[in-house]
Amino acid sequence: MRRSTRTRFVLAALTAVSALTIGACSSSSASEATDSAGNPQADVTLRIGDQVKSTQSLLEAAGALDGLDYKIEWSTFEAGPPLLEALGADKIDAGGTGDVPPVFAQANGNSGRIVAVQARTGANDFLLVPANSTATSIADLKGKKIAVTQGSSSHGLVLGLLEQAKLPVSDFQFQFLGPADALSAFTAGQVDGWAVWNPYSTIGKNTAGAKVIADGSEVTTGQSYFSAASDALADPAKTAALADFFERLSRAQVWADAHPEAWVPIFAKLTKLPEDVAAASFDTSKGRYVPIDDQRIAKQQKLIDLFAAAGLLKQAPVAADWFDARFNPQIQAGAK
Repeated sequence: MRRSTRTRFVLAALTAVSALTIGACSSSSASEATDSAGNPQADVTLRIGDQVKSTQSLLEAAGALDGLDYKIEWSTFEAGPPLLEALGADKIDAGGTGDVPPVFAQANGNSGRIVAVQARTGANDFLLVPANSTATSIADLKGKKIAVTQGSSSHGLVLGLLEQAKLPVSDFQFQFLGPADALSAFTAGQVDGWAVWNPYSTIGKNTAGAKVIADGSEVTTGQSYFSAASDALADPAKTAALADFFERLSRAQVWADAHPEAWVPIFAKLTKLPEDVAAASFDTSKGRYVPIDDQRIAKQQKLIDLFAAAGLLKQAPVAADWFDARFNPQIQAGAK
């Protein structure tokens, strides 16, 4: 009964944070800037896509939203693929995702560009099995059902693990579900494995007794991205606001990596998730923003090649064509 109650509570919280937020959110009194001082950014509103309010809580905890001379309108998404769909439809100007969603967005003709790279220090994608499972590797799930969000970073984890084990995709039954639906299926015993990222992996462990049998530490890029819409990048006022935003984001990440006690409560409050889940999410989201360079691009090209080899792309993007390094100076300045 206790586990069931906790599961219902967490599912309700996930439902709340996965709904797209349409209205503008005033991050601080400074975000109500006017043009009385002749500031060209005063009438700019950046529409930022967020996943489970992780970026918003990071910036709030670090005090990095103080003194804005433009407004931010936050929209929150359950996963990266719908976030990039919104970016391609001009519903947001920029947003953060894992490494895989841009692969599919680019292959499907989304014109956005990757403009910021976070190099994470640990794995953030995990393969879970039920508490009573005897599986110890993905090979043990051959012929069985694995839940995963299609086009997500955890989809990349699964393909990386299969490549490592030299096993074909056809040996497995994939159930393409969003995180909340996958949690329900996993808890009900309808799938044999679940590939997912935090906070969902920790929720799975806490509410369903899940065990981690593999993670992305050796098979994924270890990178997450911020992508920006082409229209926003073509707008001088929005580009200037984005430059300021990414310097603040880079600076906030450095600060937050050293101050989990400040970030975790704000993340928990915004998402209504338990603090232990928020703390686990913090642990797997550490890592500074770094300049875009050939090394970062090469990691992404290897990931693209992995999906192309599995026959999952309409066309294979050339990674170098989809990175825009114009904000490298601000990323470096914030990381100092």
